[in-house]
Amino acid sequence: MRILDRYIAKAVIGGSLTVLLIIVSMELVFSFVEESADIDDEYTALQALLHVGLTGPQRAYEAFPIATLIGSLMTLGGMAARSELVVMRAAGMSVLNIGRSVMVAGVLLAVVAAAIGEWVVPPAERASLDVEVQARGGDVSMLSRDGFWARDGRRFISVGSAPSAELLEDVTIYAFDGNRALEQVITAGRAAYQGDGWLLQDVRRNQFADNSVAIEAEESMFWEAGLRPDVLDVVVVEPGTLSMVDLWTYIGYLQRNDLESEHYELALWLKIGTPLATLTMLLLTIPLAFSTLRSTGAGQRIFVGVMIGIAFYLANRLLNHLGLVYGIPPMISALLPTLVCLAAAVYFTARIR
Repeated sequence: MRILDRYIAKAVIGGSLTVLLIIVSMELVFSFVEESADIDDEYTALQALLHVGLTGPQRAYEAFPIATLIGSLMTLGGMAARSELVVMRAAGMSVLNIGRSVMVAGVLLAVVAAAIGEWVVPPAERASLDVEVQARGGDVSMLSRDGFWARDGRRFISVGSAPSAELLEDVTIYAFDGNRALEQVITAGRAAYQGDGWLLQDVRRNQFADNSVAIEAEESMFWEAGLRPDVLDVVVVEPGTLSMVDLWTYIGYLQRNDLESEHYELALWLKIGTPLATLTMLLLTIPLAFSTLRSTGAGQRIFVGVMIGIAFYLANRLLNHLGLVYGIPPMISALLPTLVCLAAAVYFTARIR
């Protein structure tokens, strides 16, 4: 039976990765065609190609569940059409054994998907962003365009520009007391991260009292803050392209400062849910392979896979947006479609005779 287990697992993995490669390649071609409209003297075709190519890992990560669904449908459907599954069952291999072999392949694919999302996507997205921004003559970070606001306890920080996550320019810090009254305003030309805080340069401090304002000027001062470069780095890219570690760090920062974190919590749970969705899509193909796909052609199997994938994608996105609007817990809005599909897959697989 181990030979059959390996045969099924290799076939499912090979089919899924082939479909994934086709989907990502098509997306990259279409994206490059769209990106080519922005090519000019500053932004060359080579830079556009590099920018689009670096988005490949993110596209592969997002397409993993759909690719495994279509790839597994093609593989198991082909085995059913060639009566290979019938012969396997006649040789003593139960549906549970076949399902186990498919799930072994699913676990391996889920591990690959998780590894891509955690370690490949974040640096690739930042590199893709750097290529585009540097081609336009800008700084490395998108933060440098219009600056940003941040909160650190009872202090609110305005940053005019950020050449990098460890170097801020045109910094203004508004500090409030426990009664929400403005206590002091600190302005600095530059702020560089050193150790566990920021070294402010060209500092001007306005200290507010009951009926007076004390103004002090200093060349430099050290400011200890919970605002760290790893937190600032998160602002550069979309939540969905961050690693789970970065999302966890930024969610903690937002919650400590009583700021809304639902968008990033949803991204975190979607990260957790993608490997589970990959397993679910594979399990869903087992009852289909033993029933409706036995006598259908490859084109029909692809059509069924695409329709199921589109339905899953639309339900997932719809619930994600409804969750943000109506305050549904991020864990539920991120995982509910996957869990419903998983329950359906287990139910129909158990009914196979």
